[in-house]
Amino acid sequence: MKVYFKPEGGFGFFPGLNKPLELNSEQLPPEEADHLHQLIHAANFFNLPNQQPESTFGADQKKYTIRVESQDQQHLIQLQDTEIEPPLHNLLNYLNQKQKETRS
Repeated sequence: MKVYFKPEGGFGFFPGLNKPLELNSEQLPPEEADHLHQLIHAANFFNLPNQQPESTFGADQKKYTIRVESQDQQHLIQLQDTEIEPPLHNLLNYLNQKQKETRS
């Protein structure tokens, strides 16, 4: 499974520090790959709408693009940082953490 993650905007956004993240579960340790698969499954990712409605709160909201490709399906969503359901929020937290690790 391949995952593409791109955060944009938000307070103090620096494009050079927010490069897109690309993960391939086949290149992760088995426990981490399983965790990633569980996060995607728990978020019901492949059934989410492609784009969530724009929020009317603050112009400085973070926006995310997430694309997941598995052997038999592919799905892309775009969303803002507001009112995200807990399972999807857990996936976002994981991807944000992985992106931060790539900056080091």
